[in-house]
Formats: sequence, structure tokens, C-alpha cells
Amino acid sequence: MNAPVPEGGGAAPLRRLNARLDRLACAACVVLFGAIFAIMVCQIAFRYLLNAPLVWTEELARYLYVWACYLGAPVALRRGTHVSVSVLVDRLPPALGRGVLLATQGLALVFFAVLAVQGARLAARSHSVSAITLPIPWSLIYLAVPVAAALMLLETVEAVWARGGRPAGEARL
Repeated sequence: MNAPVPEGGGAAPLRRLNARLDRLACAACVVLFGAIFAIMVCQIAFRYLLNAPLVWTEELARYLYVWACYLGAPVALRRGTHVSVSVLVDRLPPALGRGVLLATQGLALVFFAVLAVQGARLAARSHSVSAITLPIPWSLIYLAVPVAAALMLLETVEAVWARGGRPAGEARL
């Protein structure tokens, strides 16, 4: 059994911020999935009971689902529940495995930063384009990408700084 790695004292404010953002993202996902359910029930009721289908329900449910998925990604990252292949790292000596893990986290930091910047640019460029059946700009839909990327960036910074690269939900290395 590996000894726990002490959490960095200087990262406590970031840890608290990420914990609050994680709870907020979880609550938002619950609300979003509840709204999707309610919208789909309305769609079924209007289509089959009232014989008057609503044209906007499928589109709104799809966009809410996009947001729920993107907000769920940082939650899964924090808990260490994203799918990963660790057979190589598991077979390396602990110090080398930790180095590989930190290098991987470094690449993730770069990826999340690029995703946040490019996602924000895409959202800004698409602000003048409206959704098909809803009076909302596409930028509200595309905004899920930079928001999720920023949350995952913060979580990865905490993982590297305070936990030596380990996700919060993972107690290995």
C-alpha cells in the first residue's frame, strides 16, 4: 500500500475553489438533466396527447445535453473517473511513473488552455448566428467548450500542484 502524498499547503485556496466549482457543476448537471426530462415529457404530451407537437423541444434538449456533457467532464476529471490506460505507468518504477504522469498532466494543461482559447474564439465568432428554432445565439451553445476547458484546466493545475498529478478521486502513486 502506497503512503498518501501530502497535499500542498499553498494550493488550499485553489482546492477550495475547485471544490466549489465542482459542486456547482454537479448541481448544474442535475438541473440540466431534469430540464431535459421535463422538456421531453412535454414533447411527448404535446405530440401524442394534444396532437400539437412543439418544434423547439428537441433542439433545446440537445443543447442542454451538450452543456450537461461538457460540465460533467470536469466533474469526472476531479473524481478520476475518466477512462485511462495505466498499464505502462503501473509497470514503471514509482519515481518514473510519477514523472510520466506529470508529463501527461503537462500535456493536458496545454490541451485545456488551447481548447479554452479556441472555444472562446468560436463562441465569439458565432454570436451573431441564431439557433434554428430557438431565439438564442450559437455562442451560448459553444460557450460550453471554454467553460468546461477552464474548469478542467483549474482541476489539472490543482492535480499537478497539490497532488503530484493525481486526480482527487485517485489514490495511486
